[in-house]
Formats: sequence, structure tokens, C-alpha cells
Amino acid sequence: MTTEIEIPTAKNYPNASVAHFGPLEKWKETRVPLKQTGDVYPGKTWIKDLLGLTGLELSLSSMPAGASVPYEHIHDQNEELYLFLSGKGQMKLDNKIIDVEAGSVVRVDPAAVRCWRNTGTADLVHIVIQAKAGSLMQWTAEDGTITSQEPNWE
Repeated sequence: MTTEIEIPTAKNYPNASVAHFGPLEKWKETRVPLKQTGDVYPGKTWIKDLLGLTGLELSLSSMPAGASVPYEHIHDQNEELYLFLSGKGQMKLDNKIIDVEAGSVVRVDPAAVRCWRNTGTADLVHIVIQAKAGSLMQWTAEDGTITSQEPNWE
């Protein structure tokens, strides 16, 4: 039996949206259905629709010890970036198995067949970022402009 919790709502500002999901150890309690199938994956939260993201998808994940994603998948256009925050596990990338742990960062091409599992004794907590492969045209210094305004925290 799963424990359902309320998924946070976003607070919208003129040029931003904010949602709070609590500490990492609480991420495993979230339940959000996958739009394509309606399946619910405990500990998986997709952020795109909640925050109104327009250039990427982001998901928060907490997988319990011994668990595995129940399918392998590819993408048509999106590369993915996996940021592992805690725990230990493995990713299957095509037919190669790669060990991952807190601090591991893995980029995956759209066509790579992928899956992952928790091989540790604690939750495998990670963030997944998806963006269209080849779409990044500017970043950091090329896209950012430092304003003349100094920060005022009052």
C-alpha cells in the first residue's frame, strides 16, 4: 500500500515559479502519474507542467533499495542528464552497465537504451533533466548579462 501525499502547487511570479518538495528523504513519498500511461511510480515527480517549464523537463526521483525502473526506454529528441544525490545504483546504457553513486553525473544521448536500478541499502535519490539534443545555442556568459543593479535583500 502506498502513502499518497499532496504534490506541492507552484507559486507564480511575473517572471518565475516556485514549488517546495521538502528534504530529499521525503521525495520517496511523492506519487505522480506518467502522462503517457497513467502509471504511478512512487518517488517520481515530473516538474515541467507544475512550473510551466518551456525549454526542458526535470524530474525528482527517490528509488528504494532493491528497486529498478520496470522498463528500458529511449527518446526521440531529448538527451538526459542524471544527477545522483545519494545512494548507490547502476545504469544500463545500451548493453553497458555503469555504477553510479552520490556525486555521479551521467549524460545520455536520445537513442541510447537506458534503465537504472538501486543496488544499495538506502534510497537512490537523483534528478533527471531532459532537453532537446543540439538545442543549446547559448549558455552562462554567452546568455547572461550582469546588470548594474546591486542586490538589495531588504
